[in-house]
Amino acid sequence: MNASIPYFISSHSSRGYVSYYGDAFGGLNHTELLTGWPAASGQKLFQDALALAAKQKLTVHTILHSLDGSIEGLVFPELSFGIYLSRPWDGIVLSGMGLSESYQPVKNALEEAHRHFGAALPIHDRWEAIYLKSIDFDAIDALTEKTIRSLFSGKEGGESGKNSLRFLGAATHLGSTDVVQEITSELPRRIFIKGRPGTGKSTMLKKIRAAANQAGWDTEEYRCAFDPNSADMVVIRKMGVCLFDSTAPHEHFPSRSGDEILDVYQAAVAPDTDEKYHQELAVVSAEYKAEIRQATASLHKAWTLWSELENSEGAINIDAEKAARESILEQLL
Repeated sequence: MNASIPYFISSHSSRGYVSYYGDAFGGLNHTELLTGWPAASGQKLFQDALALAAKQKLTVHTILHSLDGSIEGLVFPELSFGIYLSRPWDGIVLSGMGLSESYQPVKNALEEAHRHFGAALPIHDRWEAIYLKSIDFDAIDALTEKTIRSLFSGKEGGESGKNSLRFLGAATHLGSTDVVQEITSELPRRIFIKGRPGTGKSTMLKKIRAAANQAGWDTEEYRCAFDPNSADMVVIRKMGVCLFDSTAPHEHFPSRSGDEILDVYQAAVAPDTDEKYHQELAVVSAEYKAEIRQATASLHKAWTLWSELENSEGAINIDAEKAARESILEQLL
């Protein structure tokens, strides 16, 4: 059993701010929402909670913040208990609560990032369209069905499998990051799906996830931080297997026994497509990267403004913070 499984539940994306808070915390018996806590105080609580969980050998889901990669929440599945540090602009958790005027510039910078990500989406669609002209859909369907049969034929996981939505990475203020290696560290089998934009990787993953649920296996479906409508990884933890889109910006390569490559480009795309459309691909790639750079700059602006606000806050009541922290930690005992 993993001592800690890290992942993201929110993304600043081409479709705005997207959160899977409900998937992570909605089914728990109790969640402590930390509102008004300074970031430093929240991080201290999380570190104390992680140390306590380690002593008790509890499984912990570590929720990472999509802006800077810090911890924004912890889930303790065995206790059906969670802790979540909400931010002043978190409209999902704090719906109905007004945003403090001092944080409006942070929100403005985040919305600016969303606009740049949004502008990059149709460019990415053009990128995909180049490969869509050259893909053999029958071949990709056959490869998907073959993979499903190899995974689930004669293997039933239960009556009905459940799916949880997450993100394996994020577009942070320093650029793209992912925790694929950490999420998959204890899985005996990892399937690295290689390909190009528009070559059917996401559709394949969604079909495999649906087949797993139909066969009774619980799944973790990790969506694309840039486009949350697209799937990047499926983990079937009780089966000990994962399949993921191992291309930029989360490109990884086999590094241990049990790792294998599933090459969609080789199996279903016309030979020499990269060479044939080299100039078109270079143009669209440059346009896409330009928008992503501007989006990242806006995220960095938001992070800088937020950090300045955090540092300018008045002194907190040390005794009150300690009492609140101890009250929460007592629930882990």
